Amino acid sequence: MRKWCLGLLFVVLAVLIVYLNRDSGEIGTIDLHIGKPYKDVLRDSTFPVKSETAMRATTPQVEDSTWITSPVIVKFDDPQHGFTLPPTKFAVVGYGKGKVTNFRTSPMLETLPFDQLIPLLDHIQEMLKSSGWIAEYGDERHSWFKVESESDRSALQSLLFDQAVSAALLIPHKYGMSLIVKCYARCAERDPNTARYLIDVGVGKDYSNR
Repeated sequence: MRKWCLGLLFVVLAVLIVYLNRDSGEIGTIDLHIGKPYKDVLRDSTFPVKSETAMRATTPQVEDSTWITSPVIVKFDDPQHGFTLPPTKFAVVGYGKGKVTNFRTSPMLETLPFDQLIPLLDHIQEMLKSSGWIAEYGDERHSWFKVESESDRSALQSLLFDQAVSAALLIPHKYGMSLIVKCYARCAERDPNTARYLIDVGVGKDYSNR
């Protein structure tokens, strides 16, 4: 009886160890670009898009928007200007006539302190530049974020206590993007050590006429 109990305990412990160390699985992806048919988003994505999509109450029903509040990776799968954003727990995809018209996401799993935000922002900017995205304006207004020097970063952090800061980016005649950085939590304290920040990415058609 004692041996049987010890054997059972060993099996239970073994199962528990396997459970605690199990692979939680890869984060799913939603693969899209502006103009991509909804049926192709379903086909290409590993995230369960269909179950998270709200339908318009029409006859027949049509896709309205996909709302994501669990971890996902957004892949903008344009063959020439595509990019893959860091994991997020927030994304909204809009549809019109069965095709993607726009999407918005915060490419991070949680708000970050400023010193952790900057490397992420720099990574996203460099990725977009390498994919052919350009600033809509040639001057400083709504152009790429300057984060190279300590003075650049300090100026940005000071400005974020008062307002969100955005960059307007383009793939001319095809896509437009709003890349926004904002102070999100404990901003009123104006303390760089306690404030927390978010990056927002919004993509739609290019309406700049450039």
